Amino acid sequence: MKNKKSNYIEEIHLIRAVACLLVVLVHVSATYYYQQDGYNDITFFFNQIGRFGTPLFAVISGFLLFYHVRQKGFQLNKFVTSRFVKVGSPFLFWSLFYIFLLVLLEGATPLAEGKKIFTIDFLLGNSYVHLYFMSIVFQFYLLFPLLQKIRSRQLWTVLLALSLAINYYFVEHFTPSSFNNELIQYAFSQRALFLNWIFFFIFGGFAAYNWDKIYTLSKRIKSVSLIASIFIVVLTVYEYKVNGSVSSNRPLNFIYIPVIFVTLIGLYDYISKLNFLKQALTKVGQLSMGIYLVHMFIIYLFVHYMPGSIWTTLNFPFVFLAILLASILFVRAIQLLPYDQYLVTVPKLKNTKRNNIPRSA
Repeated sequence: MKNKKSNYIEEIHLIRAVACLLVVLVHVSATYYYQQDGYNDITFFFNQIGRFGTPLFAVISGFLLFYHVRQKGFQLNKFVTSRFVKVGSPFLFWSLFYIFLLVLLEGATPLAEGKKIFTIDFLLGNSYVHLYFMSIVFQFYLLFPLLQKIRSRQLWTVLLALSLAINYYFVEHFTPSSFNNELIQYAFSQRALFLNWIFFFIFGGFAAYNWDKIYTLSKRIKSVSLIASIFIVVLTVYEYKVNGSVSSNRPLNFIYIPVIFVTLIGLYDYISKLNFLKQALTKVGQLSMGIYLVHMFIIYLFVHYMPGSIWTTLNFPFVFLAILLASILFVRAIQLLPYDQYLVTVPKLKNTKRNNIPRSA
């Protein structure tokens, strides 16, 4: 919860942890798809439920930035510097890391389709399958200096509605072929286009400026919201069984993600009573960005150097936990290097005492 003296929000590490675990779940289950020549009911379930992870990360990204501005104001120079260290440098390093990995071990030719396509792919996070989200965050940063000027809760409500309309249009109706330039068509056809995700970042800002109300509501209706989230899982199962694979930014997530966000805030009261679980999730939440960056490398190592017999459905939870643990250990090892902050971002934890009444910000 939020600490009365410091405005520190303990719940944020839980939400980060859940988002991180869901993203890893997607990629581990997708690996099973290739190792087992297709999904079965169990691996497909985990793959589809994991699709809530990326939009949750987007909500957290927006929430933390706008909450910080609300508390401490905005300084452009400090913003640019901190974003380069926390996101820009890791994005550049890991993009190059995965490119060289594929060149050295797979014989890939990054410039095969030309320098312009390579540049677009690099900037949009196509160096490896998961880096596209980092590009989305960067695009959000370009807009953030303007958005941070909006401080009115009423205007944030209007902005939330506008972002929903924009996001819906780009997901459901926009066609890149409306552009005459082929390079622009290619760029706007990528999933990393920020306009395909804008609602989730803006919802994060909306939550930051309405935090006290959302916090109080989440604690008051935690049982109801938990039931609603379980119902969302059931609806998602029905959806993918009827329509096939679901996407992380589909319009239904405009409803589902806010509900899940509220649910996780409420659930923290229960989780905080289980000290081991609280500490484990807090640690995963703290290391979530590092885990996000390195886990695909760990999966690559598992696929190429572990015996094929491990890829059985019965082993799925053990493989998932092994990849998660190996990712955590790898991030911790990176932290021992000089200038590690330019390679992975690990926020500091604060010692807080619980207080049942959130402080107005």
